[in-house]
Amino acid sequence: MASTLKPALCLTAPLWLGGCAVLTSTDKAGETPATCRLLEERGGLRLALQDARANWSLPPELGLALLEPPPGRAKQRHVLPYGNAWDEYRIATRNWSAQSSDLADAVDFLGWNAERNRRLLKLDWHQTEAFYLAYRLGPGAYSQGVHRGIWLEKEAGRVAGRARGYAADLAQCPELVQPSRWEWQRLWRWF
Repeated sequence: MASTLKPALCLTAPLWLGGCAVLTSTDKAGETPATCRLLEERGGLRLALQDARANWSLPPELGLALLEPPPGRAKQRHVLPYGNAWDEYRIATRNWSAQSSDLADAVDFLGWNAERNRRLLKLDWHQTEAFYLAYRLGPGAYSQGVHRGIWLEKEAGRVAGRARGYAADLAQCPELVQPSRWEWQRLWRWF
């Protein structure tokens, strides 16, 4: 009897394992994307992205891609502005106490800077590489083509790749980045 059981088990095992593989891939497809989990866990980042979208029309995937270092890693500063861009931002927005180490200030700066570069350079919101180069070099240097042939172009390509990944993830949880003024976390900011 044991000898008849072995061939039957050997024939059905691949079918059974194949069914497990299908279940596993279906389970992974049903998982919450990493970007959505990050925004659920870090309410301050989510609120900052919502505010930047409401105030400056900054697409959340662009804001996430421009953050330095990418969200979820150890940080000292969240942005690396060129020259005196940080001072220009503080003057233009009258946010005198803004600090590049504060996440909300950093994301607001990215929104202000991206909107300014969009107007000055007539960029489309989907030109992530151009936004990154203008953010790092300044709109004047970018418009003169200083970025051509330097290492920053490769980094701009990596940033654009990150933005595409964030956009794909955020398509599965758009409610997390829609501007909303009445979230309970906003009320706690006042105290």
